[in-house]
Amino acid sequence: MPDTYLNFRELQSHEQEGRDYQIITSFKRNNVLIIAPHGGKIESYTSQIAKWIAGEEFSSYSFEGLKDGDNQMLHITSHHFDEPMVLQALQKARIVLTIHGLKNSIDEYLLIGGLDSEFGTELRVALLRYGFIVKESEQGYQGELATNLCNRGFTGKGVQLELSFALRKRIFKDAECRTKFIDTIRSLIKARMF
Repeated sequence: MPDTYLNFRELQSHEQEGRDYQIITSFKRNNVLIIAPHGGKIESYTSQIAKWIAGEEFSSYSFEGLKDGDNQMLHITSHHFDEPMVLQALQKARIVLTIHGLKNSIDEYLLIGGLDSEFGTELRVALLRYGFIVKESEQGYQGELATNLCNRGFTGKGVQLELSFALRKRIFKDAECRTKFIDTIRSLIKARMF
C-alpha cells in the first residue's frame, strides 16, 4: 500500500503533533543513533525495542503514531523519511540502527538490511547463535538506497532490522528473549564504538 504522505512536511500539514503523532528523542554525546521511524501504533513495539537497545548510553529517536485508528497513514517510507530532528542527529552518527516492523506474521523472524554489510553480518551471526531466525532480506526490505534512513549517518551506511510482529511481541513480553536480543545488539554496538 503506498504511503499517504510523501514526506514529513506533507504529513505535518495534515496531522497534529501531540494528538496524531509524537516524536520522542534522547540524544547523547556519542556517535550511536537508534531509530524507530514507524513507532507507537504504526508498527507496534518498535519504539520500545529501539529504546531498550539505546538504553541510557546511546541516542534514540522515535516517531510514534497516536491515532485511535488508521495509524498506517502516518507511515513514511524510510527513503522518504525526512523529519528535521532526525536528519540533524544523523549528521553526527557513525553507527545507525533502525528498527522496523514487518506486517503481521505468526512466525518469529527478522530481516537484516542496510549498506553496512559488515555490521549486518556480525548481527546475523550473533543473533543466529542465540536462536533467533534471520531470513534473507526480501525485495523492498534490503535498505540499500543511499537515501534510506539507516544509510544517512556520517559514514553513509547503517543497518536496518525488520522484525516480524510475532518476534516483536515476544521480545516485548518475554524478559529472557528480550535480554538475549537487546544485550546481543548492544554488545556488538559497543565493540564497534572503539
